[in-house]
Amino acid sequence: MKKLSFLFIALFFAFSFSANAQLYGGATLGLQAPMGDFADAANMGIGVNLTGKYMFNENMAVGLNLGYNRFGGEDFNFGDGDYEVSYSMVPITGLFEFHFGGETIKPYVGADLGLYNFGARVKYSGETESDSEMYFGLAPVAGILYDLNESLKLCANIKLHNVFAEGESLTWFGINAGVVIPFN
Repeated sequence: MKKLSFLFIALFFAFSFSANAQLYGGATLGLQAPMGDFADAANMGIGVNLTGKYMFNENMAVGLNLGYNRFGGEDFNFGDGDYEVSYSMVPITGLFEFHFGGETIKPYVGADLGLYNFGARVKYSGETESDSEMYFGLAPVAGILYDLNESLKLCANIKLHNVFAEGESLTWFGINAGVVIPFN
């Protein structure tokens, strides 16, 4: 996991120093709502996402995402004590976006595709047990960019994450907002 994070950061900085205003970096923060079977075990969560993307023309972008999403779980009590459960999801994905026209306001649609590290943690009687697995996932996205000025854009999006775990799908819906910065 640390190697993948380092690779993402290295690629992001390598592109930012070799390209002009076609390279963008950004970050979003948002509420994450589990759906389906995942909602039976996990509660509403919060997520942060870092993005680096390259606009290879006015309407299309490709890039990389690195995120962290944390969800609470149902706490329960067995005869031997209280158990606190939480879940995390770390997406490491490539992205493709299609941007529609507009000078100041630019809607877009796209998809993220890649690896998701799913983790579960249980705390009980002063002990902590955790486990994680890597799965493949896909996340369609629809959003909007708003140009504040040449060096700062606001963004908002909705994203439906579908992680294909063994025998089931872990699905959640994110509502995110943040900033995008063009690198000159």
